[in-house]
Amino acid sequence: MKLVVTIVRDQDAGRVLDALIAREYRATRINTAGGFLKRGNATLLVGVQDDQVDEVIEIIQEVCHRADGAGKSNGAGVLFVLPVAASFRA
Repeated sequence: MKLVVTIVRDQDAGRVLDALIAREYRATRINTAGGFLKRGNATLLVGVQDDQVDEVIEIIQEVCHRADGAGKSNGAGVLFVLPVAASFRA
């Protein structure tokens, strides 16, 4: 199992969550601020099976992909994939 931790712009967070939910992934949103994007952002936590990681990353990248003023394509977020030793329901 893996935990995908994603930091995205505030304005992208709702669309990312909608896209993940449409593909039956569940996520937790935490409104955050920090140095990665230097403005309001959101941290999304998505727990997935190992074989689902690539699909989740693709969904997030697709939603957050943007072009800058010069027409060059840039990602608009940061993703981390962490191993999960165990998970439990409370």
